[in-house]
This record gives sequence, structure tokens and C-alpha cells, in this order.
Amino acid sequence: MALDLGPSKAKLARAREHAETLKAETVEGVKQEASHAVRFSPIDPQTGWCEIAMVPQMIDKPRLSVLLGDVIHNLRCALDYLIPPLVEASGAKLSTAHEFPVHLDPGDYAAKVGSKTVAKGKGPLRHIVHGLSVVEAWQPYNTKGDAEADPLWGVHRFSNADKHRQLAPFGLVPVGRFGISYNGIVVEEEFLDEVEDWKPDDEIPIGRIRFDPPRAYNLRAVGRVNVDVRFIAPRFGKEAQLSLKLANVPVVVESVAAVVDSFRDL
Repeated sequence: MALDLGPSKAKLARAREHAETLKAETVEGVKQEASHAVRFSPIDPQTGWCEIAMVPQMIDKPRLSVLLGDVIHNLRCALDYLIPPLVEASGAKLSTAHEFPVHLDPGDYAAKVGSKTVAKGKGPLRHIVHGLSVVEAWQPYNTKGDAEADPLWGVHRFSNADKHRQLAPFGLVPVGRFGISYNGIVVEEEFLDEVEDWKPDDEIPIGRIRFDPPRAYNLRAVGRVNVDVRFIAPRFGKEAQLSLKLANVPVVVESVAAVVDSFRDL
């Protein structure tokens, strides 16, 4: 008998609805009204370098963080709702300790959860024998590349933060370049392709230019620059800060959908 995936799929449908609402309200309420100041540091008289940073506008719209929390909550539920059918198929008894595990380290998974074939007697998959290999295959440590960029790790981190600590802070990060007007001779420039290590209340360092001779005046930003909304799961304990772009929220939803679908033929 096939597993009953109906509850997980219902939670996925709700996550998609919240994701659409989040996108619509963010575009309407934030991106269209957003503005940034640009700060140019004094030119270093020895090297000629001038540092450039963007100063984000403070945005007080907690509803957007609440909507993201709704998306993440339903995705976490969609994963956890996979476990009761596995318990039933294994002839075991469901307990409050059962949940879908998400681990960044294979050693941690082995110690707390078990293996592809045997579950720990006191772990989150206790007494389950059906589908263990599928659960293990979806662990973030199996992903190619950066395990912390795995969508399931994002669901895990944002879910824990939203449930137990705080709404996900967010801010606007520049995408692309803007023009610079100045009187001086630029001989070198360096600009970031993507802003990574950043907090919503911080200035955003975006690059620098070097003048030779090491002087210039009338520096100013020219034109418009696109911005991307980015939510943050702040650093907590040994877990590093994690960010989620608004544009990637649907990607996370469909990644969880792929996990759910992988249990369809068990």
C-alpha cells in the first residue's frame, strides 16, 4: 500500500499560497519604495583607494517576516508529515519524538538518527524500518557543493529561528552596478558580484575605486540600481548566519515538494 502523502501535499499547497502572497506584498510594499544612500569614504592619501558602501533604508514591515515564517512552517510540516506514514508502514507506534531529521554533518546524523538501514532506538526515526534510505539520501550533507546552501537546511534553520527566537530580519541588497560621477583619474576598481556576509542594519560594502593622483572631488552615485530582498536567519550557537533571497523562496518550496514526491512509490 502506498504511503498517504495527502497531508504533506496539503501543507505544500499552503506554502505556495503564502509564497505568492509574500512575493506580491514585498514587491508592492518594499521594493517600489526602497531607497539607499551611497557613502564614499575619504580617499586614502597614500594608496588612492576610496571605499564605497550603500546605507540601507530602515524598513518596518514585520508582516513580511511573518509571511516568510508561514511559508517555512508549512514546509517544515510537509517534511514532518512524512514520518507518520513511515511509522505506520513499519508497524511501529508514533511518538512525540518522531520528526523528519535534517543534518549538516554525516557523523551527527549517524550518532543521533542512525543509518540508511537502521534507526537509533531513541532517535527521531525510532522503530522505523521503512524508507530510511530515502530520508538519509535527502540530508544536506549529501548535496553537491555547499551543504549550508541546501534548501532543507534553510527550512531547518529558518523554522527553528521563527518558532523559538525571532521573526526573520530582512533588508535590501543591491544587484548590479550604478554609475559614479567624480572629478579625478580612476586607475583601478573592484566591485562585489554579490553581497554575502551582511546584516540588515549594517552598511553594505559594495566595492572600491583607486585614484591616481590620490585625490578627487564631487563624488556621487548616478542612476538607479536594482535591489533584492534578503531574509536572514542570524548566527546561533555554532550555526552560521544564513540568508534567503526572496527570489529563491519558490525554489525552496519546490525542493521540499521533490522530497515529498520521492516517497510516492515506497
